[in-house]
Amino acid sequence: MDAWNHNNYCVPPEHVDGLCACIEALFPWTLIVRKPHLVGYRLGDDLNRGALYLRPTPAARAVFDALARLRRSDAELGRALAALEALEADLTDHHGIRIASVEEWERRVARALELAQTRPELQVTVVRVERPGDPGAATDYLYQAWVRLGLLGPWRNTFELQALEEGKEPVR
Repeated sequence: MDAWNHNNYCVPPEHVDGLCACIEALFPWTLIVRKPHLVGYRLGDDLNRGALYLRPTPAARAVFDALARLRRSDAELGRALAALEALEADLTDHHGIRIASVEEWERRVARALELAQTRPELQVTVVRVERPGDPGAATDYLYQAWVRLGLLGPWRNTFELQALEEGKEPVR
């Protein structure tokens, strides 16, 4: 059976410290490597079950700068990026993370909301939060929150935090 092993992000070097602050505030992941060219976090006890890596490169800075410049000068590109940002969070590219309990999920969502308010330089945005029973909730057992880390870039920058209500797992 295949297993998802890691996500790797190529980021501007000056974003690394902010991204590390976001990750360390939102997730109980273990820092496994911190070098000028590589930062890595293990998501759990088993490295084979998931890791996240940041790869700072000048090329990422060049792409960020070029995209920002083009977004301002090319109205069509600006509209396309704005449309992506305005889509429902669940329709955009994102990485789903299952959290062990609803209580822990609530703590993480509260922390993300706090960071969004108190640390604007980290570019954390809580895009949407859904609890069972909320209008638009996908199920009656799944807690979902989409948290965008803007320092990762203009897209593929969102994590979906999920938790299952105890005793209400889906029937397979």
